[in-house]
Amino acid sequence: MKDILKYEPIQRFLKGVGEDVKKYFGKDPGCIIYLEPNGIWYALALHEWLIGQKKNITLLAMEDDAANLKEKEVRGRKVLVVDGDVVTGKAYKRSMEGLRQRKENLKIKDIKFATYIDRQNLADFSIWKYTPEAIWHLDRFDAKDLQIISFLAIDGRMSFVEIGKKIRLSAVSVKNRVALLKERVLRVRATLNIDHLYTIAAHLQIEGDEKATPRLIERMESLQEVYHIAKITGRYNLLISVLGRNLEDIERFVEKEIRRAPGINRFEVYIGEIPSLPKTVRPRL
Repeated sequence: MKDILKYEPIQRFLKGVGEDVKKYFGKDPGCIIYLEPNGIWYALALHEWLIGQKKNITLLAMEDDAANLKEKEVRGRKVLVVDGDVVTGKAYKRSMEGLRQRKENLKIKDIKFATYIDRQNLADFSIWKYTPEAIWHLDRFDAKDLQIISFLAIDGRMSFVEIGKKIRLSAVSVKNRVALLKERVLRVRATLNIDHLYTIAAHLQIEGDEKATPRLIERMESLQEVYHIAKITGRYNLLISVLGRNLEDIERFVEKEIRRAPGINRFEVYIGEIPSLPKTVRPRL
């Protein structure tokens, strides 16, 4: 399995976390546990690399609830759980809790978690943080601001006191942050729940001439059933996504708004389910 160390993602992983993991194990016997299926390659590589460093390390697999844990292999050792990607944090929480429940009985010295990508900022060792702050790459607001925005997105009428309790800020601090956010990036407004109003969606790829495209965009912006408009490149130059209660709604929309519109050279219609995102649309009166 030494060839695994030659692969670029593996080399990047070892370069990013290898020394810190080696320091974590120190002179103690250790055990690397990989969560199937995504953690196997990173765990194998880390085990191979540490064995090369003359470390006393065992390797085994485990379901994320630790139900199939080979207890003899971890007894009296430091443990490192390895996965490829922390997405929701569910596997992290289940595996760590399963091991912590057995920690005293198995005399496990310590338990830590390593992953290639950490989207929830949970892992002890990772090479790529994919937290909300990292995704936004903005210096105009911080993690607390993002938390406030997420709560207001769920309930725009949530009180500053309630938000403050959730994120450990005073109501005054939350109020001041919201005021600044409203000046820069935040707009709180009522929206309609798509799931309660529609059952079907359609995506229209349209080729229009120079006059038709801006005219069509202006028209689409006023229609309640249109939830997405984008200029695109390639065979078509405009993408429009539409909601409907049934197939007849979509057919009427296409006939009235697209087929009869001047300057439209051609178009294609793709029918599908209502979108997973967004879940709401703003009302247009």
